[in-house]
Amino acid sequence: MLIGYKTLALLLLPAFIGGVAEESVAQDPRDCLPGYVWRAARADDLVCVIPQSRALAADENAKAPFRREPGPRDGVYYCLSGFVWREAYEGDTVCVTPAARQRVWEENALAASRTVAGGVDFRTVGQHTLLVGVTTSRNAWESRTYSSTCGELTPMPGVMDGMVGWGQAEIGWLGENCFAFVLERAVQFDFTLMDMIPDKIVDRAVLSYDEVEAPSCPLVVGYSYRCWQNGEGNYEVKANGCVEVRIPSMDWVRNGGTVQGRLPTFASGQPISRINARQWDVTSPIAWQLSSPAPPLGGMRGYGVLLTGGPSIDGLTAQDNTVCVSDLSNITLEITYTVPPSGEFIPPR
Repeated sequence: MLIGYKTLALLLLPAFIGGVAEESVAQDPRDCLPGYVWRAARADDLVCVIPQSRALAADENAKAPFRREPGPRDGVYYCLSGFVWREAYEGDTVCVTPAARQRVWEENALAASRTVAGGVDFRTVGQHTLLVGVTTSRNAWESRTYSSTCGELTPMPGVMDGMVGWGQAEIGWLGENCFAFVLERAVQFDFTLMDMIPDKIVDRAVLSYDEVEAPSCPLVVGYSYRCWQNGEGNYEVKANGCVEVRIPSMDWVRNGGTVQGRLPTFASGQPISRINARQWDVTSPIAWQLSSPAPPLGGMRGYGVLLTGGPSIDGLTAQDNTVCVSDLSNITLEITYTVPPSGEFIPPR
């Protein structure tokens, strides 16, 4: 259970024993508030981040040798094309994606507000914003074959496992329909801290993620494909990405094994809107999942969030070579909520 780098026993709250207030356990002012941990991009990196970000920093460190030029120039290792220095601290030349560098810049800017010395307890009266990461996920796919001899990828999804998007392939100069597929990932977020606040109103919930072209999409034997390409098979920048967001209608974390393949989702009644290419407003579905407030009459509680390729498998014809498959990382949920004064009535929405 996520409660931060230190246990909740170290919160800045006096403990009352026999009616006498005891002093809180002495703390290092650099200690993180509950829900955050030291990033540890290097041994003395004490910037407070969500646990997911610490795992990302460790992964970036492990991949660093493969993202830089083979040898140094004037004693400095420069990044391969598409990567930049992370700059989590002075002299940090670990090569990462531009989105990852933006992530650590934002973490550095918020560092003080996430410490015991400079932060505010997330349960106090007033409005707060909490960033939470993914605790569990489920990958699934669906494909449709139009010809038994076209040589499609077998077994699916192969190296595309964990990616999100869709694609289709036709082969030969006559344009023989070959096959089509959709890839998806369901995620559930760490609501541990939110569940510790009995009375709260969710004001806004924003889903965010970093998205880049998937590294490999070997769709048909003997043919070469980019993971972002147009119907003619040429590379194409996917300005709006490859992801659609939906809400699963079953508790897949507990009962995921009962459904094979892709998860069922609500056809309607779960208000979701795109903010930009990498962000979605999921306020109502998340508020209902947290019962803050409960779903309206006739509404249904969902289970996490589903990131899936846009078209349905029935809407794909394999009559061209469009591919839109992405690698997603840093999937987070930013929840803005209000804790009302004790005893104040929370009106239903």
